[in-house]
Amino acid sequence: MRFPAECYQIRETIDTHFSSCLRPAQRGCLACWVHGTVMAHSACQNRVIAALLPVCAVRFDALRQYLREWLYDGEDKAAPCHTQVEIATCFVPLLRWVLSLWRSDHLTLAIDVTNLQDRLHATPASGYPVSVVYRGCAIPIAWHLMPGNEQGAWMPHLCRLLHTIGEAIPAHLQVLVLMDAGLRSPALWEASRDHGWHPLQRQEQGLWFRPAGYHAFHRADTLVRHPGAAWIGTGVAFKTKRAQRAATLVVVWEQDQEEPWVLLTNLPPQEVGLIWYGLRFWIECGFRIIKGMGWQWQKSQRTDPDRVARHWLVMAVASCWVLAPGTRVEDAASLDRLPAQLHAPSPGPRLTDRSRQGNRPLSVFLLGLSALQHHLRHKRHWRCLWLAPEPWPDDPPGLIVTRHDGTEEAA
Repeated sequence: MRFPAECYQIRETIDTHFSSCLRPAQRGCLACWVHGTVMAHSACQNRVIAALLPVCAVRFDALRQYLREWLYDGEDKAAPCHTQVEIATCFVPLLRWVLSLWRSDHLTLAIDVTNLQDRLHATPASGYPVSVVYRGCAIPIAWHLMPGNEQGAWMPHLCRLLHTIGEAIPAHLQVLVLMDAGLRSPALWEASRDHGWHPLQRQEQGLWFRPAGYHAFHRADTLVRHPGAAWIGTGVAFKTKRAQRAATLVVVWEQDQEEPWVLLTNLPPQEVGLIWYGLRFWIECGFRIIKGMGWQWQKSQRTDPDRVARHWLVMAVASCWVLAPGTRVEDAASLDRLPAQLHAPSPGPRLTDRSRQGNRPLSVFLLGLSALQHHLRHKRHWRCLWLAPEPWPDDPPGLIVTRHDGTEEAA
């Protein structure tokens, strides 16, 4: 099947990073899917076909069958065979591609759940929920998909996927793993620690915690009594002996919050940021890229988990493909230069309150999508691309912080 030159530029990148897990024909079809997804601003099959037909020398029915077969199991293809895209083998190459563009010594992972009209769950197992948090959005790097409302444990899948992507992350990177209250599993905590990463888990306000040097447990929410204050210190979490773990407790009650955050981490108190957990909310913007703001996954009619998992690889590759040029556009704007004049990462502004709250004038995704669509239409492509995350945010000014050193018990 013949495709335009700009599609082969995408194919070149996919060949470089996915040759270990995808056959040549599979890599070619993935490039076709990604090209059509970017041009259509949608990963829905008919929209992708409509975007590709004007530039591909092929009929509608042939193009549709070509795209559909990439999603199918081997026995479901028009010519049944034993080859199919094994999505689990693509997670490590995908993350290694992201890290090949990475320009930082720290990495933030976030885990969460998203739904498709209650028919499918991207379970936190490491399905979509394991995402790289980046400049107000997120890039999915591993996922496990289940039919909606299906009975069964999903935490083992999540731990397995964390161990899978662990081999792709260099030891020199400082990795923060953000987990919501629904993911406060000891197994997930240990899976993160096994790789030398730093879990940051949200807990219930009623968490019982015994600060170092104390003889009794205290409810975490009693350690901070009013907005504008925070408490941080080491100790032992949970009263039940089987559940107890040594950890650092962070209780933060910012002025604009109705209630405090209660967090556990394995970082020392002097190394953990009080508002780092706020980065987890960027994964919600990542879901918007997958859905309404970007690839329109909520309009998909697919319900088979294996086919949807392969479809997610298309959206993950397309997201990374868009965010890299978006980074170049945003960095150039911060230096008051044209993107074409910038050929290396800029130092970049520090994470401000404005960007921490997600109030960019335009998201990095939209900047990159516009630039990439323009380049594809004009058969051009930026060779010099990068992903440069913002530094982890500093503690907000004006917050009254109590740091417990563990030497003596308060009166």
